[in-house]
Amino acid sequence: MADDNGDDSGESDGDEGLEVQEVQSGLRYGILGGTFDPPHIGHLILAQEVYTRLALDRVWFMPAGTPPHKAGRVISPAEQRRAMVELAIDGDERFGLCTVELERTGPSYTVDTLRTLRQQWGSNNWLCLILGWDMLVYLPNWRDPNGVLEQVDHIAAVHRPGYAADPEELAQLARQLPDLQRKVTIFPMPQLDIAATDLRARVAAGRPIRYFVPDAVRDYIERHQLYLVSQESQESQGQRQ
Repeated sequence: MADDNGDDSGESDGDEGLEVQEVQSGLRYGILGGTFDPPHIGHLILAQEVYTRLALDRVWFMPAGTPPHKAGRVISPAEQRRAMVELAIDGDERFGLCTVELERTGPSYTVDTLRTLRQQWGSNNWLCLILGWDMLVYLPNWRDPNGVLEQVDHIAAVHRPGYAADPEELAQLARQLPDLQRKVTIFPMPQLDIAATDLRARVAAGRPIRYFVPDAVRDYIERHQLYLVSQESQESQGQRQ
């Protein structure tokens, strides 16, 4: 699941392709979406913090299929990003993988994904959407933000490096989305300034990423020779072709 840009072109129905592990009724689930290109320890710590603070039964990692806000940008193939997420969360029963967005065509709009999950999982599960503060502020610009709020019971918004909570921004959000205030919890988390963009750049420059990502993810990246060419170079080559 990725943040949206409101573009209406090429949207899929989103009713098929749900693959999850051990979904049960009546539980408290967190949903953490992203491209995960690659997944890193910041994602895992974020999931752990929300899991603990909100007493969740599981956090589902949901790799995005075609993020509408990243149109035109080079993204690793879905099967590789899925494999890396599986490796990152392997052995931790608090976390699970949901591939609904990878299995369907068209842009990955959050509102469609949440509706699909409600249809597949039923209405008895308590769903919490996990967002960074920067994405929370951008929520009014998503495809059908009120629809997003209708489908979730809660939103967990966490501080990220470089994005401090602004009371005025909160007030503006409350005016734009009246249902948000009663559903959102904002809390701090360990401030690890780690971004997938920087990790890809480190690999392209021949710099180590050990301790930034789980060892199994690092081994996968090395074995499959991912990110050896910088994203900027790939995009530049694509524009010249």
